[in-house]
Amino acid sequence: MLASPRRTLRPRGAVIAAAALAGAALLAGCGGDDVSGSVDVAGSSTLLPMASSVAGTFAAAHPLARINLEMTGTGEGIAALCDGTAAIAGASREMSDREKKSCAASGITPVRLQVARDALVFFTRKGSPAPACLSPGDIYALAGPEAPGLRRWSDARAVASAVGGSAKLPAAPLLVVAPGEGSGTRKLVEESVIGPIATRRSTEPGLRPDAASVPSDQVMLGEVLKVPAALAFAGFATVEPWGASVRTISITGDDGCVAPTGESIRDGSYPLSRPLYLYVDPAAARESATVRAFTDAMLRGGAQAGEGGNVLYLDPAAAQATVNAWDAAVSDGDVTGT
Repeated sequence: MLASPRRTLRPRGAVIAAAALAGAALLAGCGGDDVSGSVDVAGSSTLLPMASSVAGTFAAAHPLARINLEMTGTGEGIAALCDGTAAIAGASREMSDREKKSCAASGITPVRLQVARDALVFFTRKGSPAPACLSPGDIYALAGPEAPGLRRWSDARAVASAVGGSAKLPAAPLLVVAPGEGSGTRKLVEESVIGPIATRRSTEPGLRPDAASVPSDQVMLGEVLKVPAALAFAGFATVEPWGASVRTISITGDDGCVAPTGESIRDGSYPLSRPLYLYVDPAAARESATVRAFTDAMLRGGAQAGEGGNVLYLDPAAAQATVNAWDAAVSDGDVTGT
């Protein structure tokens, strides 16, 4: 049993899979006979393909164990972790100070474990007149706090010029499409792309309030396909499978325009790469062999089980550091993490 009562999350566009560990090597000290019962995993939709692939690989080995995946957003996942309704949260950003205080108030001290890399990707429809490359200044002018009411890309030219924008913005209709408020991807855009310029301009570091806020990745894709020059953003793992219908936009970096590719994200040349994390309650793992086993599987076996996915797995040294940090959290209470 887990340390605190945990309800079963109802899936909303999520995957529910029977979970079990494929092979005793992944159990990391948990007896196979103990891997049973239900564990809830919530958080970033970017990690859903990896998590569901891992869960699916385990189903045959331990049919008494059940992993409920509700991957609808980083904010929602962390909230579920902090209120005790999920033992594991996937995240595309770090926990905020407010979230850490919320967990602490519930007596939960989660450990942060990096499991993969991803990137923020801006994209538009195939055949769009949108520029092939945008700078942070262009993105601020098009999607930031000074953009409400702008109906065409070209309407943002004045602000873009003032903040270092470099793209030729066309006289094409503009619709900015963004993930919902709880999305870690949205928060990273607001903090990392828009925030620094907003600070210099003494404006609020948020997305334009008239952006189309969508509840899921598939709704985002549908909105982008409806508008010839929509501007949207999501994780690389989300956008990559859409390659036949969308066009990714390069971002200006130290070496000019850099396209979001697996290579540029791994080597750090793409400016908007980011880590992906699991946040796990070690106390829950000490009391539930299934929490421990599924976390072990995500860390030790995720790359193999999710081979067809689009998240970028860690190199062996970084992966081992994460495994070591997890072992220390469970055995010694060391929540330094990675």
